[in-house]
Amino acid sequence: MRPPIESGVRVRPWRRLVSVDSIQHRSQPRKQVQSHIQKSIEQHPRSERISLANEPFLRAAALTIAATSSLLVTTHSANAASAFATSIVSYTPGAGVGAGYNDPTRAIGQPTRLTGIGTDFQSTTNPFAPAYESSDLVTVGRGGSLVLAFDHAITNDAANPFGVDLLVFGNSFYTDNAGVVDGLFGGFGTIEVSADGIDWRLITGVAADGAFPTLGYSDVTDPFQSTGSVLTDFTRPVDPAFNASGKSFAQLIAGYGSSGGGASVDLAAVGLESASFVRISVASDSAFTAQIDAISDVSAVPAPATLAALSALAVGLARRRRS
Repeated sequence: MRPPIESGVRVRPWRRLVSVDSIQHRSQPRKQVQSHIQKSIEQHPRSERISLANEPFLRAAALTIAATSSLLVTTHSANAASAFATSIVSYTPGAGVGAGYNDPTRAIGQPTRLTGIGTDFQSTTNPFAPAYESSDLVTVGRGGSLVLAFDHAITNDAANPFGVDLLVFGNSFYTDNAGVVDGLFGGFGTIEVSADGIDWRLITGVAADGAFPTLGYSDVTDPFQSTGSVLTDFTRPVDPAFNASGKSFAQLIAGYGSSGGGASVDLAAVGLESASFVRISVASDSAFTAQIDAISDVSAVPAPATLAALSALAVGLARRRRS
């Protein structure tokens, strides 16, 4: 038995369903760095260690380091309520929109992790099996457009992974031959960004509903797996240099790392230092419509060398204080 194919939405013939999961992935940079520092200190003999809990000077130093790292880990505005688009500015459905796929609120909030919840076809979203229910996506039809806004300015941050500033999630997926990727079904819809909602800049070479397809969980081993336990990060992009062609499902998951996928946008490519609005459009003569699930603001993360340097600093402070 196969799930029904909804008009206007691309569905792999053998896939099961996928729906919205309200679980949100949030990092805890301060705890992460404190733990990293503590482990580095504990690697030294007990006679050389000083407890952070009993040494005010070192405890203050550790908290200062953690606070500094927190600034590196996230570049979202202090007033930001969400890493995802929060409001709809306008929506023109266009032609070719299937019944139920004309609700623009489906593009608000985080991308879909599960679809078909409570049905016999429940599964995770992954590069071989995308979200496609009307509860997951909104369709931008031929000649249509969707404008979304963030509650803060997305910045062109050099500390963002791979220089990517925002991600667009859709309904694309990789096609395969005997379980090995042989193509991408997607690549539809144009992306434009704006700081004020008036001056729009076209992102070239990146399709709204294209690579990289959404991945909800990083511990999945089967495209039809009904759920997962390790959440991916929807604010971290896939390395743009990653080539999915010829990869098996396991190799795809490994190539994504902790990322949840998404089409990558670099604001520097269009000369913007910040943007608060994103517009997705489909040409009136397009052969396909575009399905949009979500848009996210990429979070900056400290490089491994930065964490190592912070740990080394903490150990150095401990030794200096002891002497």
